[in-house]
Amino acid sequence: VGPPNAGKSSLLNAVLDVPISAVSPKVNTTRDGLRGIKTSGNTQLVFLDAPGIIPSHQRQANRDLVTKAWRGFNECDICLLVIDVVKRPEQDVFDVVRRMCPQEDIGRSEVRRRRRAADEVGEAMPAVWLPRDAEGAEDEAFDGRAPEHRPPVVLVLNKIDKADELRWVQSREREFRAHGHFDKIFYVSAKKGQGIQRLMEHLKEKALPRPWTYPAEMRTDLPHADQIKHMVNTHLFKWFNSDVPYKIEHQTVGWTPRLDGSLLIEHELIVQDSIVARMILGVRNTIVSRLRDQVSYKLSKLWGTNVELKIWVRPLEQRLSLKDRGLGPSKD
Repeated sequence: VGPPNAGKSSLLNAVLDVPISAVSPKVNTTRDGLRGIKTSGNTQLVFLDAPGIIPSHQRQANRDLVTKAWRGFNECDICLLVIDVVKRPEQDVFDVVRRMCPQEDIGRSEVRRRRRAADEVGEAMPAVWLPRDAEGAEDEAFDGRAPEHRPPVVLVLNKIDKADELRWVQSREREFRAHGHFDKIFYVSAKKGQGIQRLMEHLKEKALPRPWTYPAEMRTDLPHADQIKHMVNTHLFKWFNSDVPYKIEHQTVGWTPRLDGSLLIEHELIVQDSIVARMILGVRNTIVSRLRDQVSYKLSKLWGTNVELKIWVRPLEQRLSLKDRGLGPSKD
């Protein structure tokens, strides 16, 4: 988990060595939590790539994404808090840190403060001063103990390749240490692959003995159609500005295994109108052709078989641009 654009999806792709999660400079590129599976030797690690844990805008859709992120936090055995080491964190980030991994639970801190106050006046501490359990309360924070369901948090300071000097990374570490207690801290660069091996070794040591959830050769629990969608979205979010990528719907309409073992996939992008369709197609279909080639290559690498992807763009309505209607700026 982490703030939007901290590099969570990039880190997952670096760990798995295959691009299964959509990555772009835009916020909320990851809309749904997806699982990535890394099997090494006798250890299987399952990663949940959650949306940004801090809302980028105060809209209902963004608040729903944050809810999904917190649900992923509560389900995991160990939490990786991914932070962009270059971007200065806002107060909302520190508030989340204090909620996820506080230096000390409020109950313990309050009991210690009240005991110290009683010692100063030389009296025994009255029982009424002690915090009492709330009847039916599921959260054990009331009695001063750490909640059992709270997973240990590992701080992952990402994008160290963009930091001018190491001291700035260390300064960011001290800043976060002041707000939370972390099980371990790692410096990584998901883009350059730096520090990934040390992080993986730590996670293997912390792995719990239990039956494997997925087959050893499996990389993600996403259906193949959703994997195609994530691959396509990676490029759409990078190449197009504004809210265009958020409004594109995906539909896999063809799936044909060939006799030579290759796979022919037909994928449809449903857009609002013909103007948006022309934007995605590009001049002489250059953009959609480039999209097709890059996604085909990545799918072939992910699935271990030759994949040919055909992409169709279907507008829901026809609309003429100003140039089509002769109202655009003249060349004279």
